[in-house]
Amino acid sequence: MTERVTRAGLTSPGRGALARALWLAGALSALLPAAAPGRDRLSETGAVLASFERGELSVNQAANRISLNGGEQAATEYLTRKLAQLFDARRQTALLELLALVATPNATLSELAASALQGSDDLTQRLAAVRVLGRMKNPTLARVLTPLLSEKAVGLRREASRALVALKASKAAPALAKVAVLEEDPETRALMLVSVGRLGDPKQARALESLLDVSSESTRLAATQALCLLGHKKGLDAARALLASKDRSERLLGVMVLEGAAVGAVKAALEPMTTDPEAAVRARAARVLAQAGEQRWLEWLVVEGGRGTVDEKLVVETELEHLRLSDEQRAAILRRASLK
Repeated sequence: MTERVTRAGLTSPGRGALARALWLAGALSALLPAAAPGRDRLSETGAVLASFERGELSVNQAANRISLNGGEQAATEYLTRKLAQLFDARRQTALLELLALVATPNATLSELAASALQGSDDLTQRLAAVRVLGRMKNPTLARVLTPLLSEKAVGLRREASRALVALKASKAAPALAKVAVLEEDPETRALMLVSVGRLGDPKQARALESLLDVSSESTRLAATQALCLLGHKKGLDAARALLASKDRSERLLGVMVLEGAAVGAVKAALEPMTTDPEAAVRARAARVLAQAGEQRWLEWLVVEGGRGTVDEKLVVETELEHLRLSDEQRAAILRRASLK
């Protein structure tokens, strides 16, 4: 039997799929004044949500379409109301997973996600709730997330680290640094250490310095990157030592640990690497420079990919994927270089 969405946001037997889509579109359109130019966009978002609820779209498919339509805020408001009225754990999880990809800051949603995180035993639901909290742009939510850094489930420890960075919760840096040193899972430890650097608290440099000489390579590299993110001399010195290596793989690692560092440090260290004999080193250095805001290296990458050998093109494409250029942007750069 088909279902319809009632004005209370619940489902019950009744009209078919078309009625559901129409009601959703109307509910979302009601969020704007009658003459608002975004009505078509909201109608499209309503149709996507109706398809999602019918099981016709996966979480990723629905999220991609909502983002493409610019309907994140309307979807957040609708899904938050729906979430508040649901008692079925499976459906709550589905909504939280979608919200984890499209949610905009919303005080009610913050409360609902925190409640799901603290009141559920379902790992999938809790992970989705952490990701939702990470999108709320409210550093005070660190009080909910910081205890998760010591959770038994490694996934929760990782997602809590990412969420704290997304929230720019710098006050959580000491707690994160403390648990990172004790973390037993190498991948999670590396993530936590880099997250300490991203939180930008220079007082954590001493704890990070102590890890520069440990036996674990992943830990050394993560501590180096964290120190580079903090602009700390010992981290930058370690990065330069890697860049000066005769070993191609070490030079690549040297580029990697500078990713996200201050533009001045990145320029000084990596511009010389764009003439490296290895295409992979040149391309990665240009990509990190571009991510630091150096537009000319973005254009350089596109041009190199347009005229290099087959192998060089593959290397460049690997780096360009990180920059998410549109076809139109690429074409414009190539035209300016008289390559298209």
